[in-house]
Amino acid sequence: MPSFKDELWRTPDLLGFAAHWIWIWCVFWSSLFYGEGTLLDVFSGLAGPLALEPLWVVSLLANVVTIAFLLMLSYFRNPLADVRWLPHAGGALTAAGTLALSHPVLVAAGGAAAPVYLAGALVTGVGSAIVVVLWAELFASLGSKRTVNYSVVALLIAAVAYFAIRLLPVDAAQLAVALLPAASMGCFLHYKRSVPRLPRRERNMRVKARPPLRLVTVALFFGVSFGAMKGLMAPVESDWLAVRDLLNIAAIVGGSVAIFATMSWAKMDFDHLTYQVALPLMAAGFLFLPLHEPWNVIGTAVHQAGYQYFYIVLWALWPVLASRGVPAGWIAGWGLLSIQLGQFAGSIAAALAVNVVDTDLGMAMLSAGIIFAILIIALFALGSGKASTGWGYVKPMEEADAATDFEKAGTRIARRCRLSPREIEVLFLLAKGRNRAYIREELVIGDETVKSHVKSIYRKVDVHSQQDLIDLIEAETRNA
Repeated sequence: MPSFKDELWRTPDLLGFAAHWIWIWCVFWSSLFYGEGTLLDVFSGLAGPLALEPLWVVSLLANVVTIAFLLMLSYFRNPLADVRWLPHAGGALTAAGTLALSHPVLVAAGGAAAPVYLAGALVTGVGSAIVVVLWAELFASLGSKRTVNYSVVALLIAAVAYFAIRLLPVDAAQLAVALLPAASMGCFLHYKRSVPRLPRRERNMRVKARPPLRLVTVALFFGVSFGAMKGLMAPVESDWLAVRDLLNIAAIVGGSVAIFATMSWAKMDFDHLTYQVALPLMAAGFLFLPLHEPWNVIGTAVHQAGYQYFYIVLWALWPVLASRGVPAGWIAGWGLLSIQLGQFAGSIAAALAVNVVDTDLGMAMLSAGIIFAILIIALFALGSGKASTGWGYVKPMEEADAATDFEKAGTRIARRCRLSPREIEVLFLLAKGRNRAYIREELVIGDETVKSHVKSIYRKVDVHSQQDLIDLIEAETRNA
């Protein structure tokens, strides 16, 4: 496993993931494309009952539906990256949709500008769902530490590139952003070719596991919280849009650096990362909401930092859950569907609430209610005892730091081939050259049980002998 410093030089995959983040920031977390929709007369009626940008509503709804489709597909087609048309379709649809949202295309469309804009938002939502699910599936097969390292470095690259793009004239910036999805999927395909494929018998397995309800609940809650902030802050004054955009990007970078620090140095587990850091940050954002500019804009940035922090926690969690014998795309699909559905529901509900809560006192009471709900959930989640059971107690960086490169390579192979916990123990003893008698004594199991585990490991990993297994792990170590 490469170190954090080594990750900086894996440019194809890092730049591809960074291109994906730049695209998200420019399209959804800045005013670069939202302004085109507000200029179209046909959307002016939405400002009354629903003060949300048409791009956000249409694209996010299409995103949710597409992720749900991909999740259903992952029940019998896995990994999803093996569906050959998916990466090409994701890149092409997202690029075409983004282009349709740009000012030059809308001007050329003339009287058909509104339908073109809506079609662009719809296609963008479909394509971006494919792109993010494919990246999530790939990262879920790489381990938590590498996922965090890649995310942090890619976000730092994306921040620099974002500011460079915003220096361009608006038309040129929009056209440049439209090229990013194709670049992202091109890098994805390049990286995918460097990752060993699962043995044929381990592909397209029928998923019989139950949905990860705890993961779904946590992701849904965070999504609703983010959507609520989006809906409540949608009618921000135009003079503060540029400031909001800059603060949001700074908050995203800050949240990314914070997750690296708390995982690497504080060695916090998933439960404490979620409930002691991410949730309080998001709650703090709502403290500023009842105030006027610039304080409410600062509040959105604080909330954004907490959300970005949790988002990386979520991505780091998927490799842990995927190592338990379920497809990576299936786990990532449930997490992404939950958080995106929560964003959609939360933003719609909050935007409608703005029409009812139209006074400072009403907004203060609404914010207090949200903060109370967030902190109560954090309190009960940590006090329920789950922080010491299940995946919540896992410290992603600590386990990775304690292992040798050989052990990390073995862990990656075990994850890809979906070995059971007992098979993983046998795998590492075999990799150390131990014979079956030693394994029987070490694990206190019968001779037939050892034979059964060894046979199963060889079948799943697609090797024929102990030496083949050792050679495979050594090759994985060299290729990391």
